[in-house]
Amino acid sequence: MAALVSLTTMTRMIEEQRQQIGTLKALGYSDGVIAFKYFAYAMLSTVSGALAGVVVGEKILPWVIMNAYGMLYTGLPYYMTPLNWEQGGLAILASAACTGVATIAACYKELAAGPAELMRPEAPKNGKRIFLERIGVLWKHLNFTQKSTVRNLVRYKKRFFMTVIGIGGCMGLILVGFGLQDSITAIAKNQFVSLFTYQANAVLNSDVDESEKEALQTDLENYSGIDELLEMYCQNIELQTDKKTVDAVLEVPKELTNFNDFYAFRDRKSGEVYEFPTDGGAAISEKTATMLGVKAGDTVQLKKGDDIVDVKISIIVENYVRHYLYLAPDLYEELFGGAPDYNQLLMKYQDTSSNYETALGEKIMTYDGVAAISFTSDLIDQIDNMLRSLDIVIVVLIVSAGLLAFVVLYNLNNINITERQRELATLKVLGFFDGEVASYVYRENMVLTLFGVIAGMGIGTFLHHCVIQTVEVDMMMFGRNVFPRSYGWSA
Repeated sequence: MAALVSLTTMTRMIEEQRQQIGTLKALGYSDGVIAFKYFAYAMLSTVSGALAGVVVGEKILPWVIMNAYGMLYTGLPYYMTPLNWEQGGLAILASAACTGVATIAACYKELAAGPAELMRPEAPKNGKRIFLERIGVLWKHLNFTQKSTVRNLVRYKKRFFMTVIGIGGCMGLILVGFGLQDSITAIAKNQFVSLFTYQANAVLNSDVDESEKEALQTDLENYSGIDELLEMYCQNIELQTDKKTVDAVLEVPKELTNFNDFYAFRDRKSGEVYEFPTDGGAAISEKTATMLGVKAGDTVQLKKGDDIVDVKISIIVENYVRHYLYLAPDLYEELFGGAPDYNQLLMKYQDTSSNYETALGEKIMTYDGVAAISFTSDLIDQIDNMLRSLDIVIVVLIVSAGLLAFVVLYNLNNINITERQRELATLKVLGFFDGEVASYVYRENMVLTLFGVIAGMGIGTFLHHCVIQTVEVDMMMFGRNVFPRSYGWSA
């Protein structure tokens, strides 16, 4: 986009000063001296803007981003954002190269002509028959303005492609911003409503005995509103491959008969629903598998305390928060030589009001065997609050892309109208009113905008998939979908 702005701005400036260039050539100035005049102007403006950009990019934006990601790095007293002149110099050099190449190319295109030719207005392009004219059935049903619009779009190919690329690129950047917002805001509900379908989780003490567990379960089964219970074993582990080691959570259900009432195992891309694997393999969360570089059928090393065992991956399941590995109870016994010590109790109920959950929490915490209780509703609020700090990064991206889009579109439209002053004047002489002349130009712009929006949808979707994998943190996987409303806002 920066190269496009530079190209259009300098091309327009040089073409507008065509007669001055011809006069300088007639006075004996060499092509190099004339080109240097415009090159120096371009470099002065580029370096000035690039220096300001380096300060903003290395001082202000890092501060904004680090404050947003501060949710992950607590306890840091302050952030250091020193100016890195090596990286800043590369950015300035890249900006200067874009502008310099565009300026030299535009200069020498004009300098190739002689002084007498340059001091005369540039001759208009010859009219040509376009392919639609050969389709008589279609062409004869178009009125004059429609025919003019089609002919101008085909005639000015450079303007057509520059406008489509400019609009498409800017829309793509804006779509990335809105797409990031879609990906981030959907995490909590995707994880704790669609995938983890239970409402509360009671963590048991390590020294709780079976009689205390049975008493707790009996009381909860009789507690008003509780629909189902599921005992789980939960333990922090390490998963290892040749590529990487990932800290994960091992989950083992005591019963598989009602497991699907508490968890939804599915493939994110296809939506296929999985049953809990009972073929001697494990289920692993999607991002965990991606980080480890494994797929279904591969083997990973599971390290639990001093024990290290090999586990085959049977299915990869959709997941957004933390890393998980799920084992059937009989597979756990086979790998570790004994049944797990179930230390969590999951609960399902319909009433998620604050009053009900407060009373339930107070009731459960009266048992000596319960260490803590967490509610899904609280986890959703915590994650939403944690991710809300990333909104400022999204706002910066959207505003920056919007400003760039304004500059690009202003330049392109300004050039479009400036280049066609004589054409528009001819229309007024022929009796066209101001509104008709304006609609003559706007109609072309709307068609070009439509093509640009179509291109921008593809560009933005591709950039979103690239950016989302870069900005997400290790313990989370952001959503990969862009909502239809984001396409609408971007367009």
